[in-house]
Amino acid sequence: MKKKLSMLLAGTMALSILLTSCGSPSQGSAQSSGSGSGAQAVEDRTLTIGLAADPQTMDPQALLSTATTCVVANMYSKLLRRDDDMNIVKDLVTEYSIVDDTTWTFTIRDDVVFHNGDPLTSADVKYSIERAAKDETLMEYPHWKNIESVEIIDDYHFNIKTWEPYPALEALLSKSGGDILPKNYIEEVGMDGFLKAPVGSGAYRFVSYTKDQEVVMEPNPDYYGELNDDWDQVVFRVIPEASTRVGELLAGGVDIINNVSPNEWERINSNDGTSVLMGESTRVYMLGMKCSEGNETADVRVRQAIDYAIDDSLIAEAVLDGAGVPTLTRVANGVVGQDADLYGKYNFDVEKANKLLDEAGYPRGEDGIRFTLGLEGPNGRYTMDSDVCQAVASMLMENVGIQVDLQLYDSTTYVNILSPREFKDAAMYCFGDNFFDGIYAIACYTPDFSMGETDYNNPRMNELYSSAMANMNLEERVAQIEEAQQIAAEEVPYSNLVNLKSAYGVRDGINFVGRLDEVFNLNTITRAE
Repeated sequence: MKKKLSMLLAGTMALSILLTSCGSPSQGSAQSSGSGSGAQAVEDRTLTIGLAADPQTMDPQALLSTATTCVVANMYSKLLRRDDDMNIVKDLVTEYSIVDDTTWTFTIRDDVVFHNGDPLTSADVKYSIERAAKDETLMEYPHWKNIESVEIIDDYHFNIKTWEPYPALEALLSKSGGDILPKNYIEEVGMDGFLKAPVGSGAYRFVSYTKDQEVVMEPNPDYYGELNDDWDQVVFRVIPEASTRVGELLAGGVDIINNVSPNEWERINSNDGTSVLMGESTRVYMLGMKCSEGNETADVRVRQAIDYAIDDSLIAEAVLDGAGVPTLTRVANGVVGQDADLYGKYNFDVEKANKLLDEAGYPRGEDGIRFTLGLEGPNGRYTMDSDVCQAVASMLMENVGIQVDLQLYDSTTYVNILSPREFKDAAMYCFGDNFFDGIYAIACYTPDFSMGETDYNNPRMNELYSSAMANMNLEERVAQIEEAQQIAAEEVPYSNLVNLKSAYGVRDGINFVGRLDEVFNLNTITRAE
């Protein structure tokens, strides 16, 4: 496989480096051996985490970004949350129940204060949940718009009303966007003032944020839950360049790093005092393609041909060195509603791909090229992202004669291009799912999400999505989500490539377990005894 990929990517230095042999990462949690030269010093009570991407904002409802969630999940509280095993557990809530199909009633703790000393009450819950549900400018809005209102009963009791039955409400309240913001403080200083000095009620409070450099936090002494007392300070350092991130780990400048490339595994594992930890993730590499008129990919046969021309298995094994599983669905393992028949499978048939392009009216020219496809992708945001993009570009040219105009962008520029959902022909994504419900993945195939991005619109898909959103019968709902995945696999608005595994670099002296949602839970990252 590696030999084949090297032939496809001849002349590409990045991938020739990539395909050298790599060390095997460890599985499970990483903890101290107690003696390595890189071991955490006993007196060092600062935890430093190296992130591949900048959080960009302290507003948890404004950006769908794991880099943001990694930070703000520790600053804010939610009504419900996910523990490290991804079980939904109570956070602010002490009890709740379903009143009727569209009404849920909640009671919250009466001992919670924000970091500025203000008490957290039902008014803050109403402000936060309704902001996510009504402000159409927020990235989280399409997921939250099913909530009609929050009805305050008293300071610690309220009802959440939905427009229609909503079976995924518990999952929604425990995902990003469900963070409770301080109503009075925001009204006093304005949203701009809040973003400069954010206030939450979580286990860690904000100290400072320097864009594209670092976020500094410290433990919240007034936290209502059990507080990890191993750290006096936590620093999230933004280190976009992969080899620099590894270098900082080896030099002792950081304790944990994410998005470790396979070609760096041996470097970390052979160093005294550091190791690679592998974890599962819900993140899937997806090639999004414009389905609107005026684009070659508006023809479903072209999209299918592109899907058949890409060898997902080769990407998983050679580019990612086994740190991924080919998939025909964006719904990953551990997510409700996954169609297991589409997971671990991939389409690769060069003959069929060429036949589809011929039928679609795109013959090869004298130079062997059928047409040019613009592809925009990230460089350094996700594991081996630029190499995945280059592999896809090489396969399309080599296998079916589609010339790819590949534009790679640093993490910040990439987000600024894709957040407004603007790209020319195609874009490479690597999205995760912190909802853990298949409806989250299916949403990207509906007009609320697809317009301006893929522009995909299928009436049956829209019907399935709407029905599954409101279906309180779990068996029927799962069947609807599965059918939606089957339609997406057939019509290919996104070519789903590989479910990515997460690779972390960890210094000895640190107890850490990678979560399925890739969030750093600072309360369970501890110093080894």
